[in-house]
Amino acid sequence: MKTNFALEEKFQKVGGKRHYVQHLFGRIAGVYDLMNKLMSLGLDGLWRKRAARYLALATGETGLDLGAGTGDLAIAVIKGAGPDTRMIGMDITPEMLAEGRRKLVRMGLQDRVDLRVGDAEHIDLPDNSVDGCCSAFTVRNLTNIGQGFREMLRVVRPGGRVVCLEISHPPGKIFGSLFYLYFYKLAPLFGTIIGKAFEEYNYLPNSLTTFPKAPALKEIMEEAGWSDVRYYYQNGGIVAIHVGTKKA
Repeated sequence: MKTNFALEEKFQKVGGKRHYVQHLFGRIAGVYDLMNKLMSLGLDGLWRKRAARYLALATGETGLDLGAGTGDLAIAVIKGAGPDTRMIGMDITPEMLAEGRRKLVRMGLQDRVDLRVGDAEHIDLPDNSVDGCCSAFTVRNLTNIGQGFREMLRVVRPGGRVVCLEISHPPGKIFGSLFYLYFYKLAPLFGTIIGKAFEEYNYLPNSLTTFPKAPALKEIMEEAGWSDVRYYYQNGGIVAIHVGTKKA
């Protein structure tokens, strides 16, 4: 896997990638939802709905959303599931979770989504304790992706699914070139002008530099123990939804 030496240097200055990511998202928590919509041209909600459908929790089941942030993926799962379905949302950034809790209260979903501080690489849940696990734009920020997927496998019951929604590398040359122009040049500009957060929105595209392409991420999931792993490109490969199953 490639190394982004500029990012590695920043991580080391603050005590590692986890601390860097935690403080970064803490600073942009208040504008995170707005920036997601603007930078994805309004598509982020659609991607989460599709990811939620792949998770396919049944009535009465409990799911886990890792890197839950302000709770949008957990909310999408709840909206597409039965009345007794519950979600646990974990994130390392308290500021993001605070924004999410306010949102849940506004929507009347505070009793169905439990947002708590938690680390995707060291999940504070027993083995086989949730019916499915999902994440949106989280895996790219992990220190050890394989460790994250092994932990997800541990806490999901046999027969349960994992669903990973992530920014990807568009496979086509022309579309890929346009995507990289937008993602690496224009997105940080949006972050600077609208979010007043150049550092944060400069990190986001640069984090993709070392992130595995969809086929390689599939292999990492399989090496972690997930079975029947598949991925589905969305909108030309801007993002990919990876789906795996824990052997029954």
